[in-house]
Amino acid sequence: MKPCCWIMAGMLVVTTLSSVSAQEGPIVREIQIEFEGPETVSRTIVLSNIRTTVGKPVTRDIIEQDVRNLIATGYFYDVRVAEEPVADGVRVTFRLQGKATLREVVFEGSKRYKEERLRREVSQKPGDILDSYKAHQDALKIEEMYQKAGYPDAKVEPKITVDRDTGRAILRYVIFEGDRVRLKRIVIHGNKAIPTSTMPLFSKTKGILNEMKTRKHWWGSWLSGTGIIKEEQLREDLEKIRDLYHSKGYIDAEVRGTRIERVSPQWMVLHIDIYEGTQYKVGTVKIEGAKLFPVADIQKRLKMTTGQVFTPDGFSKDNKAIEDYYGERGYLDTTVQAVRVPNVETGRIDITYTIREGELNYIELIEIRGNTRTKDKVLRRELAVAPGDIYNTVRVERSAERLRNLGYFSKVEPRPEPTPIPNRKNLSINVEEQRTGNMIFGAGFSSIDSLVGFVEVTQGNFDLFNFPTFTGGGQKLRLRAQVGLRRQDYILSFTEPWFLDKQLSFGFDLFHQEANYYSDYYDESRTGGDLRIGKAINQFLRLDVQYSIQQIHLSIGGDASEEIQAESGTKIRSALQASLTYDRRDSVFITTRGQRHELTAEVAGGPFAGDVSIYKLTGKSSWFFPFFNGHVLQLLAAGGVVDAYGDTRGSGPTVIEPGGTVVKVNDVPLFDRFFLGGPNSLRGFGYRDVSPRDVKGEPVGGNTFVHGTAEYTIPVVERVRFAVFFDIGEVERDAYDFNAGDLKSDVGVGIRLNLPIGPLRLDYGWPIMTDSATGRSGKIQFSVGYQF
Repeated sequence: MKPCCWIMAGMLVVTTLSSVSAQEGPIVREIQIEFEGPETVSRTIVLSNIRTTVGKPVTRDIIEQDVRNLIATGYFYDVRVAEEPVADGVRVTFRLQGKATLREVVFEGSKRYKEERLRREVSQKPGDILDSYKAHQDALKIEEMYQKAGYPDAKVEPKITVDRDTGRAILRYVIFEGDRVRLKRIVIHGNKAIPTSTMPLFSKTKGILNEMKTRKHWWGSWLSGTGIIKEEQLREDLEKIRDLYHSKGYIDAEVRGTRIERVSPQWMVLHIDIYEGTQYKVGTVKIEGAKLFPVADIQKRLKMTTGQVFTPDGFSKDNKAIEDYYGERGYLDTTVQAVRVPNVETGRIDITYTIREGELNYIELIEIRGNTRTKDKVLRRELAVAPGDIYNTVRVERSAERLRNLGYFSKVEPRPEPTPIPNRKNLSINVEEQRTGNMIFGAGFSSIDSLVGFVEVTQGNFDLFNFPTFTGGGQKLRLRAQVGLRRQDYILSFTEPWFLDKQLSFGFDLFHQEANYYSDYYDESRTGGDLRIGKAINQFLRLDVQYSIQQIHLSIGGDASEEIQAESGTKIRSALQASLTYDRRDSVFITTRGQRHELTAEVAGGPFAGDVSIYKLTGKSSWFFPFFNGHVLQLLAAGGVVDAYGDTRGSGPTVIEPGGTVVKVNDVPLFDRFFLGGPNSLRGFGYRDVSPRDVKGEPVGGNTFVHGTAEYTIPVVERVRFAVFFDIGEVERDAYDFNAGDLKSDVGVGIRLNLPIGPLRLDYGWPIMTDSATGRSGKIQFSVGYQF
């Protein structure tokens, strides 16, 4: 036999013997379990996690697997196994060191945070099995919490003390806080094209520091949360700096590094090093592959043309503009490959858009998936496309945006799906429903209402006929009860936005209101309801018609003037009102551009019966003009007239006041007259103070008003804006009367807070044009909501 054959044969024998050894170990005759320290778990738990069994052979592989299984339970620090020969086999002994049970978690050295706050950061509680790895991770979490609060030197060390007799442990987190270090200043190095900072009021260009949320410490840092370095926020700021440079055409710009200089134990300076590079402009722009449409028509869609500053955002928008040009014509399979070629020497970037034209597609079916509560028709009526239409991608996305705006869905994803029919696609719209009902409890305060508490229940996807859930029909339901020191309101409101399955809204309101903040001499209560119907004439113009009937009661004190006491009692007011609204604002919440105009005509009494016969005409126009860096100028003009007719005309009695003054009471009831003054009109004057007055100097309202406002707002930090304003206006006693000499005006400053609970406005106004009745002292105005 050759030598190589002997070698192979020898290896085969060794392998065979090893296999036999692994399979035929000694027989286990006894299993012993010994604990080093207290017995932390039962014998049953140990036996259930091992494969070693009395009466069966044991091998090294089985023992190793048993050790791994016991360690994996999390109950043991250490597991050792010993074998002792006995008659006809072996005795296997498992020596176990169990993990301790936490008796107490202690925090030492903390001054910044109370123990209750620190406990929320740790994952182990008394009674848990002690895990040293978790203790270490929790220590790092506490360190991170301190560092975010401005303690960069904070260290946390977990120390474990175990009583081996009882198996109980104490976990101590020893905290070294160090000094709280504030950010004294931020120094930018290497910037020439973009200034370090600018004054927002006087510069159209934002500086680098103006883009950053990381700010140096100032007296208001306790409110804004600035003045310290937060790592995650700083990373976002560095990205913003890069994006700022890219938006100015500096495509190669980058932040090359940051460093922190400790100038004292409590102060540091942040240094940011910037490389600007070259500012690029657009060179040649080519469009290739266009056969279906003229290249010149496609080029008209492009915003970045030769000689303009090149920006990545503009590049992406132009690429999408070409895709949308084809998509809105039904060629949704069209792709656009954009290539940019920079030339560092010339500072130009040549752009080539290569188009691969698809085929014209039509919509075969529209399938909606995921709406488990909301009815299909509620979604379909919002779509701007229908089966058989050209597959217009722009209108499809507009349809998706309408569905998102309903507020019923957390996700709306439209996508085309192939069909067996050539040039036809199914439009699939996948949605995920979200909660549409809310119950809100709260309290508030304003300079008009004083202190109020309220509870409100709303359902934005209500269905009156879907028992028992009453959801899914797209209707709106609102129940609100509000009780305060100076008012009470109870309201039930219902709206069907698609009445009779047409784009026609219908709704009603039932209410009871009590107000004792109008005057010190009388209180007013209203109980009634209304029916509403509205129609969107086009995207921006809307017509609303409302019929209302109310019982209005004025409760007047005996010390009021004879003129006011003549208004005492209860009257039924039945009226029809029509409003025409034109709204092109970019947002109904924080408006930065656009306009809104509203004309309203109302007739009470006459053909509608009731005790009051008046007509009222009002108009309001608002304009919003954006300026640099988020500045917004808002202009408002409003006016109105109310007059009596029919049985109400001439119904105002003639009264004689104490002292012999003869007064002809206004024919128009007190509750229908106009007043100005307060947070929503002339802010330098008290609520309803701008008005004709009785012999006691109490405002009694008038039949004509004019009002104008100019307000300039400036962003300060996120959700906070600073405002300066000018208000002017007047109320005249008679209808269609105006006297420029009676005008009142004010100037002031204010703060706008856009909070998650709603917008808050705080203003202080100083009267300029005034009189002895309204006074010259300034007024603080605090309110919730939007004035414009």
